[in-house]
Amino acid sequence: MSTLARLAGFGMDFGKGWPLLAPTMPLSQVVLVCRASASGTWAATGAIEQWRRRSGMSRINVLGVVAVAASPRRPPRIAAERLALLRGWAPQLWRVGWVDALLAADDPCDVGASPDVEALRSAIWQKVRPTPEGRR
Repeated sequence: MSTLARLAGFGMDFGKGWPLLAPTMPLSQVVLVCRASASGTWAATGAIEQWRRRSGMSRINVLGVVAVAASPRRPPRIAAERLALLRGWAPQLWRVGWVDALLAADDPCDVGASPDVEALRSAIWQKVRPTPEGRR
């Protein structure tokens, strides 16, 4: 399980398995996660473009993209430009800042969730929890 999924308390890391889903999953609520680096944002823009074209992805509902800081510095210009594209293409773009303490932690839960992760958890939970009428 990824650090972000452990800190958020829900989710599953499919790694680089996009867009493969288990056959038993009827409709999958998906949040794509990338590093705010050139290669990370390149992969995310490709995944979002596939989803936008709906290339065999009728069962996938992308809720948004999470860009996790790759360092304590601002992202490089190419990554920032791609994040701007993602902001327009994806239903939502969330940013999670750098947390230096996670580098030395065996278990990210020992460090705890940053305010960015807490806000992300709340935002995603609002999108996926059932409404009182039972709809999503």
